[in-house]
Amino acid sequence: MKATMLSVLLLFTVSCGSMAGPPPLKSEVVPAIPVSVPSTSPAQVVPQNVEAVKSMQDAAPKGIRIKKQQAKKASVKKGPARRRMNERQVVEHRVKQSVQRPVNAMSVESKTLYSYVPDAIYMIYAALNHVVDVQLQPGENLTGRIVAGDTHRWEVGTVTDGAGANITTHVLIKPKQAGIETNFLIVTDRHSYRLYAQANDDFFIPTVGWAYPEEEMAKSQQIRKEQQRLDGMVAAPAIIAANLNFKYKIKPDRKYPWTPIRAFDDGNKTYIQMSPEMKSSEAPVLFIKDGKNLNLVNYRIKGDYYIVDRLFDEGELRSGKKDIVRIIRESPWFSSGKSYTDSGKMGR
Repeated sequence: MKATMLSVLLLFTVSCGSMAGPPPLKSEVVPAIPVSVPSTSPAQVVPQNVEAVKSMQDAAPKGIRIKKQQAKKASVKKGPARRRMNERQVVEHRVKQSVQRPVNAMSVESKTLYSYVPDAIYMIYAALNHVVDVQLQPGENLTGRIVAGDTHRWEVGTVTDGAGANITTHVLIKPKQAGIETNFLIVTDRHSYRLYAQANDDFFIPTVGWAYPEEEMAKSQQIRKEQQRLDGMVAAPAIIAANLNFKYKIKPDRKYPWTPIRAFDDGNKTYIQMSPEMKSSEAPVLFIKDGKNLNLVNYRIKGDYYIVDRLFDEGELRSGKKDIVRIIRESPWFSSGKSYTDSGKMGR
């Protein structure tokens, strides 16, 4: 009995001490809850069937694995799809940049005039019951059939006008219904044309043509080179050096950039060699003095030379009213009594 009372007294003392004392520090070890203390967590139903337990254990991991596999496959597909989208955007951007539209083109009457650029795409608008006339460069010939993307709902034909080097091919394009679009490829012996056509209800371009700035520039340069070559040649066939007369005086009122270097004749024509600086200044006009009258004379310019198809005793080069250079033939260059028409045979 005494032992029982002592145990109860000790238990009561420990309980009171634990209630009144401070909470245990983190470093202290809290004793485990006795088995006899009821748990506050909700009760779990434990299945009694072994097969059901096994299926529940297998189900969770498999579901997790499936989700991981699906996520991995989705990430693999995302890469090519993104690349395809980027490639499409790049292609669409390049095509958009290469399209020439009527708003940026020139116009001559009813003709929309595009500037020809190789591999460019030219926009044309067609309408139901109307024909678009696509005019090629004069003298240009088709090398084959015109290729169309949609051959069922678009009609294409060709006619020509002119003759010889000026013959012009007309490509006629007509849609069979509105709200459709396609592209055309026209290949000739000079160019290739890529057209993108749209059909509307009430709007179309009557005529389409091209300007060729690069070809015109090259042609102009070729003409200029040929002209320079011809200008470098003195138009005096069969000139004999022994028959040339250089006895001319050049008397300028003052120094001009176009003052001649020399003057001479061959017994039939007179040649006046101008200063090269004349190219950067205003060219003077040549007059010939007949008695007291000063007459304008016909002459040609070849390179640095003024060429007159006759002889004269005195002439004047004038630029304006005050700038004057006089050209005077001193004396006949032949010593015999023959005239100038026969003097070419005599020499000096």
